[in-house]
Amino acid sequence: MNDNMKFKNAEEIFEGRIRGNQLMISGLGLKPEDARLLWACDRMKEISWLDFDDNKLGDEGVRDLADCDSLINVQYLNLNSNGITDDGLKFLSNSKNLPMLKRLHLKNNPIKGEGMVAIFESQTLENLSTFQINDGWTCKKREGWRYNPQG
Repeated sequence: MNDNMKFKNAEEIFEGRIRGNQLMISGLGLKPEDARLLWACDRMKEISWLDFDDNKLGDEGVRDLADCDSLINVQYLNLNSNGITDDGLKFLSNSKNLPMLKRLHLKNNPIKGEGMVAIFESQTLENLSTFQINDGWTCKKREGWRYNPQG
């Protein structure tokens, strides 16, 4: 454990934050160093709902997430408010470790567009059918991607 880490091990992160197959770790201020504890844990293979809202993963943390082979069952991924840019989305779009991903939430991240194009064109996120990029912006995959304004 280094001085930048909030937790000693993955079990400390899991404690009180797991509900069945859902891991709710919103607002913990997790950085890539902390998240690596999770990526190294076999228990992550049981998770299908991963809520990382309001943390500090950034592009480095998303790259690690995309490379984690323990996330094969994740269907819902919330990465709202994590400082993720288009570069981070490009890592996600090439991930072979998220074959079950259906919903992706990306609100409140400094995304400009290239990363979204990479997500649209991803050959590996074949099951992704819905994502949110900003409040009021939901995109659904129906014979191609369609924007559905809300609100």
